Amino acid sequence: MYDVTKLIPQKQFDRLIALLPTPYQKKEGRRRCIKESLLNGILQVLVNDVAWSKIAECGSSYTSCWRYCKELQRRGELKLIYEALANAKTNIVEAAIDSTTATSFRFKQMTGWDGKHKKIGTKISLFTDKNGLPADVDFGKGNRHDGSFVLNHIKKTTGRRTKVLNLDKIYVNLNLRRTMRNKGTKINMEMRAGDYIRKRGPKFNFDKEKYKVRFLVERTNGWLKSFRHIRIRRDYHPAMFKAFVYLALIIVMIRQN
Repeated sequence: MYDVTKLIPQKQFDRLIALLPTPYQKKEGRRRCIKESLLNGILQVLVNDVAWSKIAECGSSYTSCWRYCKELQRRGELKLIYEALANAKTNIVEAAIDSTTATSFRFKQMTGWDGKHKKIGTKISLFTDKNGLPADVDFGKGNRHDGSFVLNHIKKTTGRRTKVLNLDKIYVNLNLRRTMRNKGTKINMEMRAGDYIRKRGPKFNFDKEKYKVRFLVERTNGWLKSFRHIRIRRDYHPAMFKAFVYLALIIVMIRQN
């Protein structure tokens, strides 16, 4: 059997086994594969980006691994597990938002031309707390502007107040600042030359000390793209790609004790 410690530490693998549901065993028919072997095959695809038919010996066929992964995606289990961990482990009083683009083939759904990075891709936007843990994730086409993800993140985390939101210069938007101010959230953002030159009254304040923690969201994006299957999107259906992103974020969450 393939050594799973080459993919993730044994402690994290054991925690994943405890979180994921066990395949249902019918009274009649063949015996179900054990969960450990199924997860072993799925992690080979996620971490090493190998084709399903090329996974090493893990105790079950690649078809069984694919069916188990597809069933998790169909039921939304990975998303539910991630959201439960995010609600329990994150504190978004001080938060940050940043997006990254996964290179993709020119699929019909959820792909577009990212002019900044000059490639076809799918955008992944992360909403992280002050420790860099992902509290929410959103997806979009490569040509979608990063600023359009902000209000979606706030809406999906309703009931959890954010006082300070650290953003990059690409999120500059006067209407967004006013909207967030009405919600009781201060946007902490460094200004570019020429921004709001016609605005009367005091300029927007910028807290350099609180902004220093923004590198943590970029670090989390680096952790996410360290999983090779996410770095390049090969899944035709967006739902399957999202399932792998949720699984990667679950691993990122359980790394932090």
